[in-house]
Amino acid sequence: MLRRTDGGSTMDTVVAAQAEAPRRRGTKFKLTYRQICELSVAKGPVEGKQGRVVIAPRLPEDAGKPYRVLDGNQGAPTGFGFYVGTTRTTYEVVVRGPAGVRRFSLGSVTDIGPEQAYELARRKLAVVRETGEHPSKEEARAEQLVELKGLTLADCFAAYVEDLQKRVRNKKAKPASIRAIQDSLARFARPEVGLADKPILQLLDKDIHRAFDGLRRSSMVRSNRIPTPMRQALADQSDWAALSTQQLEALGVTGKYIQRVKAAGLASTEHAFTDAKRAVDLVLKRERKAAAQQQRDPVLRYNPFQVIHDDDMLRDSQALRRHYERAEVRNPLGDETLPTVLKVILARRDEQGGLNATGADYLLLTLLWGTRRGEAAPLRWFDRCSPGELRQSEVSWVWLAAPDEVNPYTRRAGSQVYLFDTKNGEERYLPVAYFAEKILQRRYDERADETKLKQDLADAEEVLSAARARRARRDLLDRLEKEAERARRALAKTMFVFPARSDRSTTGHYSDSKSIVANVRRDAGLLDLRAEVDIGLTLHDLRRTLGRYAALLFGESRIVSQLLHHRTLGRGEDRMAAVSERYTEQEWSKLREAMGRVEEHMVATSPRVWNRLKGTDKPRLDESGDAPVSIFSARNRRDAQ
Repeated sequence: MLRRTDGGSTMDTVVAAQAEAPRRRGTKFKLTYRQICELSVAKGPVEGKQGRVVIAPRLPEDAGKPYRVLDGNQGAPTGFGFYVGTTRTTYEVVVRGPAGVRRFSLGSVTDIGPEQAYELARRKLAVVRETGEHPSKEEARAEQLVELKGLTLADCFAAYVEDLQKRVRNKKAKPASIRAIQDSLARFARPEVGLADKPILQLLDKDIHRAFDGLRRSSMVRSNRIPTPMRQALADQSDWAALSTQQLEALGVTGKYIQRVKAAGLASTEHAFTDAKRAVDLVLKRERKAAAQQQRDPVLRYNPFQVIHDDDMLRDSQALRRHYERAEVRNPLGDETLPTVLKVILARRDEQGGLNATGADYLLLTLLWGTRRGEAAPLRWFDRCSPGELRQSEVSWVWLAAPDEVNPYTRRAGSQVYLFDTKNGEERYLPVAYFAEKILQRRYDERADETKLKQDLADAEEVLSAARARRARRDLLDRLEKEAERARRALAKTMFVFPARSDRSTTGHYSDSKSIVANVRRDAGLLDLRAEVDIGLTLHDLRRTLGRYAALLFGESRIVSQLLHHRTLGRGEDRMAAVSERYTEQEWSKLREAMGRVEEHMVATSPRVWNRLKGTDKPRLDESGDAPVSIFSARNRRDAQ
């Protein structure tokens, strides 16, 4: 503000300055750049003596309020002026038309001079005249186009992961899918591959081929399906796939490992590049939609990863089938191996005072039901599910029925299983046949005493509450809180058919069968490197075993697809087999009968197992030709010493 030097007050100065200004010329002034920079909510332009514009204090009723000033200098575009705010002054342009008044800012007056602001205003006005849109929209679109031109493979993967996360939240995808995509991106980020940060528009066919080969070799040396001695013998070879069978045999690679070495790293490479194509396809789809809405040509038109199909870089189903046969990586059990595996699983159940019972029963039911990995693990007892959970189909459950009893929710007779979240994202209903029911009944009878556990929890919480009331030491409270939480988890575990062994389990149910599967594989004689025996065994091999025996009994029929919950083709389109639908009474009866026949056929391969599992209502089988098994254990090792 202007200050007088004759001892008058500040208010007198303001009034005097306003009085000296004969008139305001509206809000349009010819200002110098220095005057523009002096504008504030306290001072504004007025016309002084001899028509000269001065910056003077504003009237008391206006001081502190934002205002606008139009630029009256020659060369200023129409509507050009200044917005004086409480924190800064900015250039702005006002456009008046049929759509009303639109304003857009050009930046702070301290950042650019008037001439630069004039030029910027003219460009923005030209955009308005040409497109009729606010310049900020055009600028945002231009920035978007620049970003699209520099879009990298990692950016596409990020969009793909974001899309999968939404699908996971909507129960239309599995969390494991996100982890798989992230693993694929990590492979592309390897130095020997180097595609993660490459712009999509710059990728050529030769780049894809080079990266494919680089990733294959990189994954080749990391393969966990090649024994260490063989990997060491191959260490000096740059490309195992280029070696002939004779060369591999000379290096000590024989049998099924010839095929495994030749294909080492190929599966993970194919998965990674397939994921990359899907990620880019998703971005292309979004770009086509955006381009159509904005009435422009798409920036991204072609997916460079299409070359993996155009140049037949991926193995087809026939090649994969040959690989599986030669590499022996899919191993459904047969009449020679199934009896031994069944006996070993039951022997493992009795080991360590029954501590392996949950894992053993889980393997048996995986075999009898043909469930995929993890599908049966979270199964709950029907009576431990709330009515809301049952009506909303939010949990997987097992129901053990009395003879001819009908389930109140499915309206189907007999013991049954409901799986609410399978690999295909579909619900699945399975009848529980005779031997599976015996195993489940035993599990139910061995279930922990819920009443006692409830009392234990109540006691732990009462002690904790009392300790808090008397303000006990922090270390004592921590210990009591842990005991209460342990009691709470112990009670929660009783709802599961396959409870976790540890009370510290976060899920409460059984989750890791790797150890028992490895032990069963060894004890059943499927792994004996001294005898050059190395036959794989996985949970999915147990599922394949059900498929093999079902096919032997029923051929390639619809019932096999229902038992395995496979997709079938129907009426010209891909659809789920009826197993994922609400069965008719006739379909359910046929499925129960089929499940019982397949189950009996498998269990009967070992009379000892049959006799161990059956009730008094089944005939006893002759065990004379079914030798018992011995399993490796800590006790066996001590006896041997």
